[in-house]
Amino acid sequence: GGMKVDEALICFMRAPHTYTGDDVVEINCHGGMMPVSKTLELTLTAGARLAEAGEFTKKAFVNGRLDLAQAEAVIQIIRAKTQTAMQLGVSQLTGRLSREVKEIRTILLALLAHIEASIDYPEHHDVEDVARSEIKQKAACMLQKTDELLATADNGRILREGLRTAIVGLPNVGKSSLLNALLRQQRAIVTAVPGTTRDVLEDSINLGGVALTILDTAGIRDTDDEVEKIGVERSKEGLQQAELILF
Repeated sequence: GGMKVDEALICFMRAPHTYTGDDVVEINCHGGMMPVSKTLELTLTAGARLAEAGEFTKKAFVNGRLDLAQAEAVIQIIRAKTQTAMQLGVSQLTGRLSREVKEIRTILLALLAHIEASIDYPEHHDVEDVARSEIKQKAACMLQKTDELLATADNGRILREGLRTAIVGLPNVGKSSLLNALLRQQRAIVTAVPGTTRDVLEDSINLGGVALTILDTAGIRDTDDEVEKIGVERSKEGLQQAELILF
């Protein structure tokens, strides 16, 4: 006999053909804060609980619906700041990386079986010489493939997380003007007075598909001004953490 909250669409999806591999019920109500929060409130009152962060993906992983590389890809897609980063996550979610790793694993397991067989049956030593050079060659090939995969990890991390970029230099050389030009908005105060920037300003831009987290730092110089001194120290810290420096 309560008040009607909304008209909703209820969809029941049976295991194992769901995202998590469990039975899933989906409630679609109208957009807007009120209908959603009221429907959620009623669901919680009825005995449901809120999911923890990443819980659905964890269930999908535990139930074998996703492997670890695909589970990591989900968070990449959610956190993606650029389209390139998102495409990278989608490619990993569809199992591209997993397939390559699986291929290497399959070949290594076959080599291992061969080695174990030759230990168990040492009398076939005529086959052994051929097998030994083949094992050596295949193992070297798999090692190279693994190295190639690892070499792409840095590029992947840059596309996923972006590059911490610090703009550094002497006072009043136009660091804040450069930040404003890159962001295309007045984010930093620009004046003719040296030492205006006292704190490290941070902002993100998308540059050709790569997210740059830009730190506009205080001009580095010897100064007696206590506040400016702190700014200079922070600039030096920003320099230490930056992966790309615009000087």
